[in-house]
Amino acid sequence: MFVMEDNWMRFIRKSRAKALDGFNVNGQRQWKVDERCDAEGVDIPGRCVFAQNDAYLELCNPGWTEQRIVMFGLLVMTAFSLFIIWMWYGFAVHPIIFGHIFEVVRPSTRPADWGDYAFGWGLFFPLAVGAAFLIFAGFYYMGGRTLFFTYARGRIRFNRMTRKVYVLRPGYCGGNKVFDWDRLVALCDLSGGGRKSTIKALALYHPPLNPGDQPARGPAQEEDCIFVGCALPSYSAAAPFWEYIRRYMQDGPTVEKIPPNAPANYKHVPRFVPADYGTYCGKPGYAQYRLEVRPGFMEATFHMLSQMTCSWPKFPKEWGSDSGLGEPEDRPVQTGATMTALVYRAKNKLTAADEVEFLTHWGTPEALAEAKAKLA
Repeated sequence: MFVMEDNWMRFIRKSRAKALDGFNVNGQRQWKVDERCDAEGVDIPGRCVFAQNDAYLELCNPGWTEQRIVMFGLLVMTAFSLFIIWMWYGFAVHPIIFGHIFEVVRPSTRPADWGDYAFGWGLFFPLAVGAAFLIFAGFYYMGGRTLFFTYARGRIRFNRMTRKVYVLRPGYCGGNKVFDWDRLVALCDLSGGGRKSTIKALALYHPPLNPGDQPARGPAQEEDCIFVGCALPSYSAAAPFWEYIRRYMQDGPTVEKIPPNAPANYKHVPRFVPADYGTYCGKPGYAQYRLEVRPGFMEATFHMLSQMTCSWPKFPKEWGSDSGLGEPEDRPVQTGATMTALVYRAKNKLTAADEVEFLTHWGTPEALAEAKAKLA
């Protein structure tokens, strides 16, 4: 789902001033990549890490867990609106063509009279216009169209080697782009703008090369906004998350693992991210989605109805965004894609050597000993 990306692009295409105000771009501190923000420590909110290694950190975009809720709302709204439109057809349009009304599921044998026309055009026509607009608003203004026939998820890859940020998203949401890390600034509080949204997220703003020369041209000059990670419980979680990304890009991993009971002001980036912070890199199956997100049966079904129309985005090879380490889908152990590696291991898709390496960093001593015995 790309609701926030869709909103940004609609705003910026209509009015730059409206976009900057709606997303509170100028109404807050813009944190540069070379300055420490005021976060007490570092944190990863929720399951948002596709992969992390010495070369790149790859994160998702917001909206994955909220997708099922939006899907349910769209189904209810669309079904209700289509029923109203159908009633207008039965009492207003059908009589003009066939001379009698259509009573919901079957035609009437009684000829239509002026009362039927007055009822159909006087009552149901305004309701049908409103229902049609409601469908349009749900899919366009509220971002419902981003649930279908597009990328299943957004992918944002922060590469320390190239100092670039590689983004995959639908064309109408800004398209696939490559950004210079040093030109990005973090927006940790979008709540002060005029835009009202139920999704809170960390945003990375890419200012135009020449703000006084609008519109800027070329990928390196275009004004843009990247929304990173899972939806946040509150905007207070954005600063620790940004500080984690910033420290990864500036310093890289500085410890092997996060120690148990780490204090709130802990600011080291681990080399091996625990599986609790990982998310599956690819289109998950029904069981995997329920295991990771833990929704109810019907909620997972609503999500699958949306996901089945989507495709999984892949980084163009000519970008070289993996710096030679490979893609998480192909080499989950080597790239630090913990959740993907867990799924592959459950499906017996890991080699014996990969399983040993995986368990060395993320497994229990008992599981590692058993895997080594099999390898021997």
